[in-house]
Amino acid sequence: MNQQPLFYKKIVPLNKEQHKNLYIEPSDSYAFAGDSNSLYIAAVEFVRAAAEYPIVFGNDADDNVFPVVLLGLKQNQNLYVDKKGEWQAGYIPAYTRRYPFILAGDGEGREQFTVCIDEGYSGFNTAREGQALFDDQGNESPILKQAVDFLRDYQSQIQTTTRFCRHLAELDILEPVQANIEMKSGDKFAIGGFRCVNRDKLKNLSAEALKQLVDSGEMELIYAHLLSLNNINTLMNRMA
Repeated sequence: MNQQPLFYKKIVPLNKEQHKNLYIEPSDSYAFAGDSNSLYIAAVEFVRAAAEYPIVFGNDADDNVFPVVLLGLKQNQNLYVDKKGEWQAGYIPAYTRRYPFILAGDGEGREQFTVCIDEGYSGFNTAREGQALFDDQGNESPILKQAVDFLRDYQSQIQTTTRFCRHLAELDILEPVQANIEMKSGDKFAIGGFRCVNRDKLKNLSAEALKQLVDSGEMELIYAHLLSLNNINTLMNRMA
């Protein structure tokens, strides 16, 4: 990978020979996410996440659309992680919960992925603290199997989310949005660089296009996104 994903410091392929003596000591701390003001979110998470976070859409360098939850109003600000590293919300995005494991693609256009870890994660050790990643026969331990199953399911959800976002782009119902924030203290600033569904464009879609959105379940995702925008007020209250 040329660019490390958020949180990750040193991504390496998991190898049962190289990492046969590696243990992981689970932690409830999310301090590693304390500087992230937004995170990728999969479509399957929209309904639950919409109750607590604003869901918006971004664009990568190739103009591909992807959804994120806003966690802060300023750069390097996560208003949901406190000073103790505890996540202050009922639902924690899957992007965060998969850490320190991740799947890496082969980079050749095939849907083949390698299980990787962040060797920079402080919970990894060879002092036999926590749980082993491999058993004495070199097989996946229960904790590693659970992590790998989670990664595979998550990757499947990413593919579903990509199709949903591609459909939104094809329908041309997304528009750039800027939110002007005014705090009770009198401080004013703006946040932007993201897109939201334009309600008028949505209403003006053809009957066939609307039916397709309803039948596919994508309309529910759009409604969840639109309702979630009320949570910008939640971010303001947390910041205050």
